[in-house]
Amino acid sequence: MNWPLDRKRKFNSKHFTLEELTVKQQENSWLRNRDAEDGIYTEYPTYDYSYTAYECFTVEELTKAFLYGNWSIRQCFTYKNLAFINQINAGDEWLTVKKFLDGRLLAFDSCTMIRIIKHEVKSWVLDINTSEFEEGEHVRIVSKRIAEEKANERTKKFHENNKNYLNKKARYVVGDSKDPKMDFGIYFVDIARDYFPEFIEQMLKANYEQCRQWSYTDEDFKKKWRD
Repeated sequence: MNWPLDRKRKFNSKHFTLEELTVKQQENSWLRNRDAEDGIYTEYPTYDYSYTAYECFTVEELTKAFLYGNWSIRQCFTYKNLAFINQINAGDEWLTVKKFLDGRLLAFDSCTMIRIIKHEVKSWVLDINTSEFEEGEHVRIVSKRIAEEKANERTKKFHENNKNYLNKKARYVVGDSKDPKMDFGIYFVDIARDYFPEFIEQMLKANYEQCRQWSYTDEDFKKKWRD
């Protein structure tokens, strides 16, 4: 993937200053520069991993930035009055901050952006029975391999019949059946291409109380990271 940033672009957001974003990060135990404040060793001191911000003008720019990946800790991308700050060095876990009209900055979520952008939708298609018959007798032989072969056949035929389908990775997969009398379910997996812009728009529209109900905390993130 090509480098997604404009090297000549200076951070000049009308919503955020680098100073206030830095102050907000100092409240977060994953982003805090402990050497400067606490005299406690940190693996990522700011003289090597600085507080850096870049303003994206469109959701498309924001999407390309996240998908590029491998960003350093404290890398911040802003879009309008939203700021996303990487909490895992070379990772993909973004502290999400919103600035409200009264000047308040609220850290209200931690988002795994690549997973959100590539969010896959799995839709049930049909249940199948892989049991076999022998001399008129019903012999219960449940083979996932048979189900997977059928799913692969459907995937091949789908793309042969839909050569212009945008998502070339769309596929049929095997899952649990809906009918308990059947062995397996066949599901169609696709990417919801319009999901990410809608996701960002929901954040932009959410008021302070709605965001606060997400109530992101350092402990929430630590649990998420452990899980």
